[in-house]
Amino acid sequence: MRAVIYRRQSSDRDATEYGVERQGEDCARLCADRGWTVVRTLTDNDVSASGRRPRPAYQELLQMIRRREVDAVVAQALDRLLRRNIELEELIPLAERAGVRIVTVFGDLDLSTDVGRMVGRILASVASGEIERKSYRQHRAQLQAARAGRRVGGRRPFGYEQDGMTVRPAEAEAVREGYRMLLAGASLGEIARAWTSAGHRAQRAQWQGSTVRAVLRNPRNAGLRAYHKEVVGAAAWPAIVPEETWRAACAVLDDPSRVSGRRGAPVALLTRVALCGVCDAHVHAGGAVRKYRMYRCSASLGHVGRKGEPIEEYVSALVVERCSRPDARELLVDRERPDVDALREESLTLRSRLDDLAVDYAEGAVSRAQLHAGTMRIRTRLVEIEAAMADAGRVDILGPLVHADDTRAEWEGYETSRRRLVIGALMTVRILPVKRGTRTFRPESLHVEWKG
Repeated sequence: MRAVIYRRQSSDRDATEYGVERQGEDCARLCADRGWTVVRTLTDNDVSASGRRPRPAYQELLQMIRRREVDAVVAQALDRLLRRNIELEELIPLAERAGVRIVTVFGDLDLSTDVGRMVGRILASVASGEIERKSYRQHRAQLQAARAGRRVGGRRPFGYEQDGMTVRPAEAEAVREGYRMLLAGASLGEIARAWTSAGHRAQRAQWQGSTVRAVLRNPRNAGLRAYHKEVVGAAAWPAIVPEETWRAACAVLDDPSRVSGRRGAPVALLTRVALCGVCDAHVHAGGAVRKYRMYRCSASLGHVGRKGEPIEEYVSALVVERCSRPDARELLVDRERPDVDALREESLTLRSRLDDLAVDYAEGAVSRAQLHAGTMRIRTRLVEIEAAMADAGRVDILGPLVHADDTRAEWEGYETSRRRLVIGALMTVRILPVKRGTRTFRPESLHVEWKG
């Protein structure tokens, strides 16, 4: 009789395969005792049977049954083979048509009889119930660990050692520099190239914008513990950056205006920065029939259509002149910066109150309506606090330019993304329409309103 051995274990983090080896030994011994020929051994290692991930070896087993290449399927136990009733109902007609026996180390399962099918369904239901109980236990354990700020396994996070608790200095400094670059206007691609050129390796493949985004959005960098993508409290590991820096970075990454129209296309200096002088819509570059760049109103083709280069040169000259003045240091004074420590303390207190509300509801001390109202008030205040902290974490965009010995050289060394942030921090630029046939740029064709 031709037998196929199927082996599976849900978790094998160290990739030792000890569990599936033990299963294989038990199944091979059973086949030898019965005089069966093992034609193939199929293995799904480190794969759960809960249905969330595909099981390639199990699918191959079903194909072998359909092709009538096997007479008996041997597993250590039925829950190694399947754990869901829907899989059993798929296997029953297949095995019956092909005349395949389902055999486990603990006994045979004759799916060709009503009693065998009943036993199979009972065993599958028991296995399915165990999945649900195990899932609940894991959920409770992970939530408890999250609220306590503890780490629960997983891949080594960038910036930390394998234990997830010890900071790896070189990578941590790269993470800090990544935040500085992002908040100074750099693109995710620029940060990816900087990390790659510095010799830092991504967990998988090479650094790309998407992998950089995942690192910078991770709340663990701010010493915060998250559960199901929601921050639940302070973490047990040390932070790499302040919480306000992380929140400022998230605000930048979530800003829809960062999305450019064509993947990889460079964004012009004043695109979505300058405004149309007719309707106050943003201008964008492109649409010219000639080789030079044009700025046009994004709302109407007839409002503004201006040659880009002279406008950019004039705006750049204004930036350099303003940041070169003796009173330029006044631009750096932030009289509205919030008290970050007080905000952080209030945030922790409010999160603790959310937990207290949940306990009170479970004990019947508050009603469902009171729970809902209290939760909404707390979460509304948390959103306000997080927005204030994000604003406080924004980097000093103008400082390096104001303090530079050579302001023009400093400006010319900036990438376009950083220049755009500087312009947005200093002024509002409106591009006015000019008469048809005008060839000479005139400063009065721009309306510049200084900020601060």
